[in-house]
Amino acid sequence: MELVEQQLLTHIKDDLASGFNGDIHPDTDLAGIIDSTAIMELVVWIEGTFGFTVELDDINPDNFGSVRRLSDWVRRNTEKAA
Repeated sequence: MELVEQQLLTHIKDDLASGFNGDIHPDTDLAGIIDSTAIMELVVWIEGTFGFTVELDDINPDNFGSVRRLSDWVRRNTEKAA
């Protein structure tokens, strides 16, 4: 597992989905695991951790649907910002 994916998975498990009793894997659908408040907390964390601004239009299931999709999206945006 790549570093960005691992960072996201750890943050989501430890800080955003603490009430979820199941296991979360990179391809687990995040709908129903993290709520809208947690999504906004995740956005703030991503901006602070990876150094780019998350646009409102980017917060959608294609980008935020699973840890793997989120990791791919973060990687593309950090490459653009560099």
